[in-house]
Amino acid sequence: MRQCTVSTATERATPNRSFWVLMWENGALTRGKLRTGMRLPLALSVLLLTRTGSAGEMHVPMGGHAGYDAAFVATTTAGILVGSYVLHPNQGDRAPLDGLGHRPSNKALARAGDVLLVVGLSAGAGFSALADRGVPGADRYRGPVITLEGALAAAMLTQLTKNLFGVCRPRDWDDLSRTCAATDEAHRSFPSGHTAPLAGMAGAALGLALLPTSPRGVDLAVAIGCTTTALGVAVLRERAGAHSLVDTAVAFVGGGLVGLATAALHLGPSTTPSTTSAPLLSFGSAF
Repeated sequence: MRQCTVSTATERATPNRSFWVLMWENGALTRGKLRTGMRLPLALSVLLLTRTGSAGEMHVPMGGHAGYDAAFVATTTAGILVGSYVLHPNQGDRAPLDGLGHRPSNKALARAGDVLLVVGLSAGAGFSALADRGVPGADRYRGPVITLEGALAAAMLTQLTKNLFGVCRPRDWDDLSRTCAATDEAHRSFPSGHTAPLAGMAGAALGLALLPTSPRGVDLAVAIGCTTTALGVAVLRERAGAHSLVDTAVAFVGGGLVGLATAALHLGPSTTPSTTSAPLLSFGSAF
């Protein structure tokens, strides 16, 4: 009799017990269906990975594409020159995009940013070249060529974009009259032309590290180093009054994406024979 009393009290204390039991059972049934439904996609994924083969079947080659790379370098260099010396930016009075208005110019920090840009690009390409020593054929130039192409592509798009928007540099903006200085260079604030090339080199090196390619630990190191240098240059350019935070942030993200795309354009089938099955996916090399 005592046990019945306890049981009744327990049932009264948990009146929704049957509801939660049903919810648990339905949840278990749903989880079972999900596991069953995921078997086919998982099996296809494993099959695709095994069919795609090792990194030796698909990598980022350089051999046989010297003409494409020469055309890429010539086109991007011409774009940089056109954006810098031929085109003129819009002369409207567009205030710095961060809304903070005028900031004083600091020539020492501006020169430091120039030096850091050159050192960062040279070091990134140099370390990438050292990693390719001993690589047979034209592939020994793969690292420095692709990373420099990423920097050039990002610089070209940045220089052309500057003329399109014509945003005033913080150091050339007058808060009282709400006007910008009349020179072309004063209207080339957005995006940052110093941050973008380093970000482009970092993106290209990251692409070499992540895309199917032979193991090259130096690529990830170059990507991290160029990313850090790009952030340092961005801070120096902002403190020098040359750019706002919006200018450097857009250049950093956009340049990185352009560099990553530049590395992806080189992805192509390897010429090295492989004993595994042929890959299902193939990418034609361009540039």
